[in-house]
Amino acid sequence: MQKELAEKLKKIPMLNKAASTSTENFKVVSDKDGLKSPPSGLGAQAVSTGPLTSVSATPVQAMPGLPVGVTPSEKASAAGGIGILPGLTTPNIEAVKRAQELAAKMGFRQDPEFAPLINMFPGSSSTDVAAPQRPAKAPVLRLDAQGREIDEYGNVINMPKLTNLSTLKVNINKQKKEAFQIIKPDLDASAQSNPYFDEGMGINKTKLLRPKRMTFQFVEEGKWSKEAEMIKFKSQFGEAQAKELKMKQSQLAKAKADPDSNPNLIAVGVRLTKEKKKEEIPEIEWWDKPILPSGSYDDVANVKLNMDRITIYIEHPLPIEPPAEPAPPPPQPLKLTKKEQKKLRTQRRLAKERDRQEMIRQGLIEPPKPKIKMSNLMKVLGSEATQDPTKLEMEIRSAAAEREQAHVDRNIARKLTPAERREKKERRLFDDPNTLETLVSVYKIKDLSHPQTRFKVDVNAQENRLTGCAVISDGVSVVVVEGGRKPVKRYGKLMLKRINWAAAVTNEDEAEDSDAPANSCVLVWQGSVAKPSFNRFLVHQCRSEAAARKVFADAGVPHYWDLAINYSEELL
Repeated sequence: MQKELAEKLKKIPMLNKAASTSTENFKVVSDKDGLKSPPSGLGAQAVSTGPLTSVSATPVQAMPGLPVGVTPSEKASAAGGIGILPGLTTPNIEAVKRAQELAAKMGFRQDPEFAPLINMFPGSSSTDVAAPQRPAKAPVLRLDAQGREIDEYGNVINMPKLTNLSTLKVNINKQKKEAFQIIKPDLDASAQSNPYFDEGMGINKTKLLRPKRMTFQFVEEGKWSKEAEMIKFKSQFGEAQAKELKMKQSQLAKAKADPDSNPNLIAVGVRLTKEKKKEEIPEIEWWDKPILPSGSYDDVANVKLNMDRITIYIEHPLPIEPPAEPAPPPPQPLKLTKKEQKKLRTQRRLAKERDRQEMIRQGLIEPPKPKIKMSNLMKVLGSEATQDPTKLEMEIRSAAAEREQAHVDRNIARKLTPAERREKKERRLFDDPNTLETLVSVYKIKDLSHPQTRFKVDVNAQENRLTGCAVISDGVSVVVVEGGRKPVKRYGKLMLKRINWAAAVTNEDEAEDSDAPANSCVLVWQGSVAKPSFNRFLVHQCRSEAAARKVFADAGVPHYWDLAINYSEELL
């Protein structure tokens, strides 16, 4: 096989010479008669009237005189597409160009001794497929003072902008996503413009126009705890104060984020109260007008004053509170149930015992002595208990007496002093004196003439540290008490439950008379006031209703008497 291959390779130059002679004959015939009927040869198989893209793919039988594995079409393309083209009446120049490009892609080189096949056809120009010529000399890069590229004549060369040729899959997908814009349907416009739009189809706009869901939505640390605190604050103090607190927190967060900002320059929110207009400063104060005769402060320098208008009395003007918002209420302590309180107490005691044992282990405090009793004598001491039982019994009894005395001493140390006991009792019976709330109760009694009930009404009011008065007149009596919530509640139980008003009458005949209305006590009104109107509790005996009303008018509360007189149980 190697010998046959060598012989065939030797015949290749002879074939090239035969091809050259055939081309010369073809040129002579074409110059004389035109391209009428080209003789059959190698080019007939390389070029056809149909599409030439499938020439290389169709199997062709090998011809004698060619190397093994080389088809006639490949030989024709290797020779530059030159040969006799039999049967080609109407040449397809574009097809020939495509055939040459395909041959070049497949690796067949052009023989420089022969011209391209495209020049064989009449009317075709050789400039279309001319090989690019190499530049005579290397290009020179020229730049001006501003760094722009210029040509040899000094003209600025406008270079086109380089397109973003991304090779990574991520960048390519990003460019496609930016180029491809999703247009959402306008359902409102389509419903008005489209006559075939059916509202009964049940199109849900929210589902159709819903954005793409994110995979993860991480929550910032402390977000839910802040919302829980805000809900708790809103339920306790109202929505207005909650909004105000939220505004202040956002301002403080901005101040912390910006370290250069001054926290004193944070903008305060809009106040709900209307600001009062500032009064103009007068040229002379009203309290100085009677003293200055001419009505100006020049009289002070000239010592011209009305000394007769100066008295020994001093006028103290009322202090004006500064315009400031009230401070927010302090946070309320968390109320625990009985079970939670017991659990916390147990945890505290366990922690305290653990600390004591740790200090004993480190030698900081002395360990407690063993608690020896007559019952566990043999268990604790063992054989030592039989050596001197009398002495041991005395030690045990003295230790027990010592422990008992220590217990009594601890109780005495924990015992409250008389002053502390009195303060504890007052704290249990009465409200905090610093509270500003004052409750008022108005009672209407038909008959308060009995001395025993009159004594109970008076003494209980004084013992409960209540202020007010009991006004007794013909036909009706009114009792008014002022004080804290606990004393007023206790006094109300006395007036409405404990005292038997039906039996508390002085005249026995009236008590035996069944036709007369029974004596009773009713609560007319109960509410809170800014400050008490009475200094102490007094009992007034009045002959007429006018004198009784004057007692309340002197205290500034005549409406208490009017409420009691106009009150009727039938309206209830």
